[in-house]
Amino acid sequence: MPEAMSANQISSRARTYALYTGAPRQAACDAVAALQPHAPLIPAPAQQAQLLLESEVFYWVLNAQRHFFEYPFGIRYVQPTPHGLRLHLESNDSLDSLLGGLLPCRAPMRTGRDEIYGLNGVRICARTDRGIELRRLGQPTSIQLTGPSRRAFQKAEAALAQQIQSNGAEACWLAGDTWTPYEKQWDDERQPIAYESTWRDAAWLPSGLLRRLGLLHTVAVPQVVTGHEARLGEWWILQLEHDSDTGLRRAELVQALTDPHHGLPLELCGHRDLTPGEGLGLVLLKSPDRTAALQLRYDRIDYPIKENRAQMFAAIRQRTSALTGEASLPPMPGFSGTG
Repeated sequence: MPEAMSANQISSRARTYALYTGAPRQAACDAVAALQPHAPLIPAPAQQAQLLLESEVFYWVLNAQRHFFEYPFGIRYVQPTPHGLRLHLESNDSLDSLLGGLLPCRAPMRTGRDEIYGLNGVRICARTDRGIELRRLGQPTSIQLTGPSRRAFQKAEAALAQQIQSNGAEACWLAGDTWTPYEKQWDDERQPIAYESTWRDAAWLPSGLLRRLGLLHTVAVPQVVTGHEARLGEWWILQLEHDSDTGLRRAELVQALTDPHHGLPLELCGHRDLTPGEGLGLVLLKSPDRTAALQLRYDRIDYPIKENRAQMFAAIRQRTSALTGEASLPPMPGFSGTG
């Protein structure tokens, strides 16, 4: 049998786990203590269906970003396992935002053809004291959402269903353990983005980023992160907006993302420095097999702090001020960085 990890080994690995996932110290120690000594800290999904679902989740996480949160996307930390992923949400607001992005609904379009928004065929399969579990019908998948309370999930789900129905749309997840006719048609016609071959080849990148979401606040120091995909998921763009007086910590983030043991199969291909009053600073990372690319766009924006969000910005400021120091990226040729 493999030898059990010592307390020092657990502590060291827990620090790395917390860096990548954003997990609190005790949660990181518990997660690491449950691992086999040589098991990866940040495992990849064991099933292709899980990886593809996570790639779609990341897509909708980016699309659902409409508000300021203390943590990027309103997700405090993540817990990845080979068989699923748990997202710990920071507040009722982030819960509302994420549920609105993930739960599937059928929406009528002016073109006359309806559209499915959210995760087609996904249902709430379990409820806990502080969250829910989502699975796609007929697939071995699992996305768990943990938030403020069970009551908060009930209120958010009911409000979302009412809003959808008031807009003349259909809350598909309420159909229970069966497909709605239009969802089934949508799937049979291979409409979901996960059927695209380019998307499928690149899906490891958005899934891998979602499993390492903590890096956006444990290593990087943006006040806000937004983003989108391009080229059917071959390119993923993250825009990191910083206060005017904080460091960018680009090299630190690149080092963590490209780490051979805990990062992703990405290589630094070029960067353009941030110049005050001019264009965005850019960092381009690509996979050696050229299936996917990640572009990091940097900017500085001082948002007006209104009274109703003063507390939020104070929390963001406290978070970003906890990380200091800034290394330099290696000299490389500039690039246009268009995606």
